[in-house]
Amino acid sequence: MFRTQERLRKFYSDHSVHPDRIRDNQLFAQWAIGEALRAYSPETSFQVTGEIKKGKELTVGTDKTAVPKKLVAAIQAEGQKEVDAETCEDRKGNKDADSEIFQDIGTVAESIIAASPNSLGPPIEACASYLLMHKCGEYGRNKLAVWRSPLFRKLDYREDRRGFLDNQITAIVWILSRFLGALPRLNVRSKKTWDPRTRQYVQPPETAQQRSHRERLRGPRYFGGILADSMGLGKTLTTIACIDLLAGQGLNIKVEDGRTKYRPMLILVPNVTVAMQWVDEIDKVAGRHSIIKVLTSGNGVRRGRDGENRVRVLTCKEFTSYWPESLGYVWDEDHPDAARTVFVMSIDAWSRRTCRPRKIKREDVGPRAKGDEEYEMYSTFTESGRKFSIVVVDEAYKVKHSGTGYWKSVALLDRQFTLLITATPCMNMLSDLLGPARLLWQSPEKYLQGEQTAKWKNIESEFTDLLDLERLDELAPWDDFQLVAGRPSMLTEVMENQVFRGCHHFSIDKTRRFLKYFESLAILRRAPSSRLFSDWEKTKLVSLDGLLPKVTNLTVDIQSDRDLEKEYQDIHIDLLMRYMHAIIYWQKGDVTPIVATYRQFQLVSASLDVYRLDQIFSRNNFGTKAPDVRAMRAAKVSFMDLAPFLLELGDPEPEVALDFVKLAVRKSPILRYILHHVKENLLERGPNGKIQKLLITEASPMLAYYYELVLQFLLVHCRTLHAGLSQEERRDLIESFNDDDDHSCQVMIQMYTVGFAGSNLHRNCSQVLVASQAHSLPVQWQAVHRVIRVGQESDVKVVRLKVNNSFHSFRESRQVEKILPELGTRAQGSTNDVLVQLLNLFQSEVNEAWETPEAEKLLETKNMFVEQTYLAPGGEPSGKRIKLEDETFAETGTVASAADKAPVEPPKVLLMTKNRAKRGIDEISKSAKTDCKSYFQNDDEFLALKTRHDYYNEYKQLPVALKSSFSNAKNEMRRTLSYGGPDQNRTRRVWTVEDLEEPAVLERAMELMLRVRLGANAVGMLPYPQIDFSLVSQEKREKLEKILSKTNIIDQDMEDAPDDGNQAKSKSGQVGHEIRSMHGKSMVEKDKIFRESTARGPTNAIRNLGRADKETRKMKIKTEVDEEVAKLDAEETSDDDGSWDDDDDSDDGVPSGMPIGRDSATVDRESQELVSASEQTGGIVDHDNVVVTDEAVVFLRSNTVGRKLDNSPKVQQESPAGDADPARDENEPLSKDQSGRVSPVRVKRESPLPGISVGLKNAILIEDSD
Repeated sequence: MFRTQERLRKFYSDHSVHPDRIRDNQLFAQWAIGEALRAYSPETSFQVTGEIKKGKELTVGTDKTAVPKKLVAAIQAEGQKEVDAETCEDRKGNKDADSEIFQDIGTVAESIIAASPNSLGPPIEACASYLLMHKCGEYGRNKLAVWRSPLFRKLDYREDRRGFLDNQITAIVWILSRFLGALPRLNVRSKKTWDPRTRQYVQPPETAQQRSHRERLRGPRYFGGILADSMGLGKTLTTIACIDLLAGQGLNIKVEDGRTKYRPMLILVPNVTVAMQWVDEIDKVAGRHSIIKVLTSGNGVRRGRDGENRVRVLTCKEFTSYWPESLGYVWDEDHPDAARTVFVMSIDAWSRRTCRPRKIKREDVGPRAKGDEEYEMYSTFTESGRKFSIVVVDEAYKVKHSGTGYWKSVALLDRQFTLLITATPCMNMLSDLLGPARLLWQSPEKYLQGEQTAKWKNIESEFTDLLDLERLDELAPWDDFQLVAGRPSMLTEVMENQVFRGCHHFSIDKTRRFLKYFESLAILRRAPSSRLFSDWEKTKLVSLDGLLPKVTNLTVDIQSDRDLEKEYQDIHIDLLMRYMHAIIYWQKGDVTPIVATYRQFQLVSASLDVYRLDQIFSRNNFGTKAPDVRAMRAAKVSFMDLAPFLLELGDPEPEVALDFVKLAVRKSPILRYILHHVKENLLERGPNGKIQKLLITEASPMLAYYYELVLQFLLVHCRTLHAGLSQEERRDLIESFNDDDDHSCQVMIQMYTVGFAGSNLHRNCSQVLVASQAHSLPVQWQAVHRVIRVGQESDVKVVRLKVNNSFHSFRESRQVEKILPELGTRAQGSTNDVLVQLLNLFQSEVNEAWETPEAEKLLETKNMFVEQTYLAPGGEPSGKRIKLEDETFAETGTVASAADKAPVEPPKVLLMTKNRAKRGIDEISKSAKTDCKSYFQNDDEFLALKTRHDYYNEYKQLPVALKSSFSNAKNEMRRTLSYGGPDQNRTRRVWTVEDLEEPAVLERAMELMLRVRLGANAVGMLPYPQIDFSLVSQEKREKLEKILSKTNIIDQDMEDAPDDGNQAKSKSGQVGHEIRSMHGKSMVEKDKIFRESTARGPTNAIRNLGRADKETRKMKIKTEVDEEVAKLDAEETSDDDGSWDDDDDSDDGVPSGMPIGRDSATVDRESQELVSASEQTGGIVDHDNVVVTDEAVVFLRSNTVGRKLDNSPKVQQESPAGDADPARDENEPLSKDQSGRVSPVRVKRESPLPGISVGLKNAILIEDSD
């Protein structure tokens, strides 16, 4: 603590700061950020792209012919399956349809990506008629209609109550049609319909028009569906209104064997916070006659509700063992109140309390070996005869994999109707649909086999192939034959061929042709910019545009300075070699090294300093993973505590606050932009006079913590919504962020790994920075949409951060490739016209590429390989840095392409080395030189249209000698040129609808949509996390060349490796295995497999039972891997050129899969195989350039907080002089408090930060000197 005001002012460079004077703090932050970033020229380091092809306003109107206007009109005109064939020409002449709406192409992209033309719902007028709706107001900037009905008395849009929007009334009717098939007439219970003489409600006669609407609205009796409206469109309100209507009308009552059965309803939500939100919403919206009792249970549930008449909180004991006698009617199927009772619980609590494993008893099987038992899961509720009428699963991505306890806890329930709610049916990839489809199929299968036996026999005999689905086009939309599209065995046919080929690649053409039938049956999916049909004749269109705020999507390409770029390339190439080595582990069944390498790629691409912390901490029995970060949070570690670890040899020790800020941004390009954005957009009050808010999304716990600490150091109130917070702490943080008080949270960092549900952050925030890309775009968009909600009063700006020439390009490429197959289903009806016009709009990009000198040379030589280049002694590239015509820079001797301004590939070289000579390199080189000129000489094949998957397969089939010199930049240029016109593009290509039958053309159209949506100029096509290595030494490039030539596996083949997983096998990998195992089986056989595996399968609970053999299996894998590596190394002989030194280290027996850096011996052993001999002793971190003070060593020891260190393990970090730590004896055990935890010894430094970390309350404490 500072003892005098003078020392405090000196530390803050004469700025007056105080926790209660927010303006003074903001002035200091503005000054400090400006000074710290002055050396990095923000004007040139940050290149903003976005709003691609916007240029001018676009007018939507069916009578307009301009390409951009027609583009927007067509995409907004999509309707449900029965109107797919409609075209804009059919609507000409209707004044309502011709009304103009102004939109940009970004809105159009959002509509295509977030909605589906196959599942936009029934006409609005018919739905309003069936629900007895009347217009009662307007909402949004486009004055959308607000509806009310006597069926929903608490939603009449009066006083502070809400009403219904167009998308909500169509969703209610769609759900009813999928639950019930034929729709019954609805009865109104009100004073107007009450007859005191008969003591009954008397309904007015149904008009002919009402009857016509009701009959036409019916659907196939699917007993469920997926409500997949975009984030913020009111899915919760829609669902509550729907179950309120079903319970109030008695439509959730089942008749079995002539007897009426009354059963409760169940709503499963992602966490307790959301459960309480659902309970509150039901209490506000649902009528007390419809829902008489709301039951909830779980850790963290608010207990103050016990006294309320309608809501009852059950203890764990009451829920599992001693059901309250007063609630005995809930399980009495003869009691009407049972059908008007609803459970609301988190799916985690539900699965833990109701889903249990047990051994399978098989009397007919002989004795089994120990550990070879088979297990199955069972539901305690089903076993005890407790059944449900309706089961709703909110955020249904939780049940996307059938091998999880969550999925089985739902699948094993005896239920009639199932409703799944999620804005992202495909969270990661197309196979995510299989788990939900299996849940939804259980009731229709029973219905067909029990009540429609003749139809079921026809389905089994006549629908045996995907092509048979096309017969559904000839049937009525409500025909129960349509149910076959939801048959999981049929759905696997869409995925099977691609998965069986060895990787999770799905044909975009196949999904376009056949997945649309499943979407039409099972999914309702609309975007904020969708246009719904109002009438059956499809002449009146209603746009939902204006329901949500206007969103601007931008991408900032961050260019590092040359010194930082050189250091980054050096580390990235080391990690890439480790990554290639980890592929060997993956082939043996262990993905943990790959996961660890992904994490380090992510760290170093954002901040070399955070990566440095990871390396130093890891070598001292600590780390930067989530548990380590939680330990540092518990110890109240500040940025000043971390600063000593960032100092390099010769660095002066920071003395004032500005020195610390400069140190924080020195090697952290993402943090540079975050601070730049905060300075420019956050440190002044908004138009309303209130403080402005910022949401940052992040994937890495350590990066989030680092940014949080730096912003707190700058006196900005920043907090992270992380997994270590309790439910109460999360609620408090969200409330603080939504508050507009000066001392409320101003910047919140949202972790992708923390459930987004319930964290609506739109009240005072309209700015989002995507600091780290998620493993999939749907996950990323879900986080962003926390501020894009109904009720957001400001336009929203989303800025995606991306460092040039880094791992970010690879992550972006994989994001796009995962989502492309699902987007293929959008290419239906008039959306095809939209996609064609979009292709033609971007064709100028292709034409410009054809005019470049690079294209001319590529077409002339057809050489897809890097030119032979010699590096100057000392490891620096020969030649000089030159500026190219396309504004990019390159080293002479390397190849740069105008197709992608950010380098995307390592300029690999063909170098003559002693090692190569010993392997007969002269012969290989001669062959490679010939192949480079002749491999792609086939003119037709060179520019043939190909999908991304085809290009990757082509790369895998290259001869070994050519792989290491293959140019990804040239390949990207070649791909762009392939979309040119005939006769060397002399005849300019004009795309037509028929061209979309070519998968590569359809893929490009969808990719263009994603580029517009992301604000990206280009999306790379990378088989590995490759970058430009022009600043890397010759020795390391030789090593990378060797490794690349040794493998035939690319990242797309390793979809089994989870992006964020802690398991040895990902759930998506289990799904792929499940699909592959069904290859060649009939539909009937697949149906049987699915039924039998409902209870059995690799759930977490079952896997845990066999965990004892895990280490044995890992040791076996490691032995096999070491033998494989030895074979590779045997081909090279150690020599005096410093590469691939073969000195042996003794095997310490550490199992494979140890996270990189966790064990220094493991790291060093792996390093000898992948890094040069000069780097083996220090690993990737250059310890000669690390300055760690004695205080820092004490800090590191002291902040293993919360870890029970038996036998007192020692810190191995050496002091700068190489001597043992003088602060304490190495054999002295770490001091522990009475709880057995390591005492948090603080760094002895004057610091303003003992209390500045949270809330800025009591941030600076000044004591008078004695």
